[in-house]
Amino acid sequence: MKHIASIDATPGLGGGAVTRGAVVARIERLPPNAMQVRARLLVGTATFFDGFDAIAIATTLPLLIKLWALSPVQIGLLISGSAIGQIVGALLFPQLAQRYGRLRAIAWSTGLIGITSLLCAGAGSFEVFLLLRVVQGLGLGGELPVAASYINEITRAHGRGRFVLLYEVVYPIGLLVSTVLGAWLVPRVGWESMYLLGGLPLLLAFVLRALVPESPRWLAERGRMAEAEAALRRFEAGARGPLPPVRDADHFEQLMREQPRRSLRDLLGPQYLRRSVVVALLWASCGFIQTGLTAWLPSIYQAVHKIPLQLALNLAIGASALGVVGSLVSALTVDRYGRKPVICIAFVLCAATLGLAGLLVHHSVYLFAGLCSLAFGLLACGFITAFVYTPELYPTSIRPLGVGLGGVWAKIAAIVAPVTVTSLTAGGRVDLAFYLLGAVPLLAAATVALWGVETRGKVLEELQA
Repeated sequence: MKHIASIDATPGLGGGAVTRGAVVARIERLPPNAMQVRARLLVGTATFFDGFDAIAIATTLPLLIKLWALSPVQIGLLISGSAIGQIVGALLFPQLAQRYGRLRAIAWSTGLIGITSLLCAGAGSFEVFLLLRVVQGLGLGGELPVAASYINEITRAHGRGRFVLLYEVVYPIGLLVSTVLGAWLVPRVGWESMYLLGGLPLLLAFVLRALVPESPRWLAERGRMAEAEAALRRFEAGARGPLPPVRDADHFEQLMREQPRRSLRDLLGPQYLRRSVVVALLWASCGFIQTGLTAWLPSIYQAVHKIPLQLALNLAIGASALGVVGSLVSALTVDRYGRKPVICIAFVLCAATLGLAGLLVHHSVYLFAGLCSLAFGLLACGFITAFVYTPELYPTSIRPLGVGLGGVWAKIAAIVAPVTVTSLTAGGRVDLAFYLLGAVPLLAAATVALWGVETRGKVLEELQA
């Protein structure tokens, strides 16, 4: 076991220079501490509103359809419009994060989400609302990959899955809160209320960088060692009691010397191609089902079962609630059983449940809604694991880009899904739509099982060797 006696230029710690290996070693000795929890809560707040704003369209769509007399094509565009912006945002903000820092990119994307949400509340026409949805998509697409990368980078290997996923669970909570509030507010106050609430993250954009440190891994990778040292000290100050000795710094330094700095084209290069295919199918599955199913659920309940709007909105709460349950199940099992088993089992069960929903679509609305909710809970269990799994598959120099590329596939699927589901349901083939939805996670599970690598308990730098 290696030790390092000289890790920075501070008296009492040896008087030497900080190295990239020492930065990793010091993160790996950190137990979960107050500053990490603060970072998880604040960045989690940004991700919460990402989920909140992403699903607001589901609860407001039935009223918007009536307000602007929307055609099926316009309905599909409203659902998919945000995804168009998210494709650009998922590539743009990771590059901003690599150049200017993780926290700056999170703050910028969060501010954009808040501003456009407020403007949506005042939109007077379909065209203006659609344009704002596209622009808001830039922030929605950019926040998640950068935030997931940041939380992974400030966490040690031991227990990383649970720590990261307890942060990520705020996204499905955002979906749930948006659904619950929408079911209560929209019929009583109006659709604008959802977008006014969605503007709250604008406040976070101004305070985030002052309250939590930048990623030491990113700072060290950029050669900003003094700032990496300062960030590490803020994290270390949040630990209770004395820290254990710094170990294996030389080992990590050697690993990092052997790894060249990567760029966007390396994501599809020979070393990372299989990983990127796994990521693509994993994220595309969620984008296809989440947008094709959950954003359309209240409207499906109304169209197929002829139930009132309020009941349709109430039934949609079940999907969001089980999404939270599924996410918590993932957080509690992913470090024990591994990333691959959780993803594969959850996705196979999700596929079976969607197939059964298609078979029983014209039975009781409560049975049908229960199956839809269960499918979404299983999807959430498998997909939220991707938020810890995907950043683990790529090095620091392209980590946000790797996650962002996954987001791009999710958004492409999110554009295709509403058009596909709308076409099938409009033609009376709701059952066929659900069979198609079920085939998607089944394909993803097979790909993860065949080509996925297990990352449980491994230091991020070791996964790139």
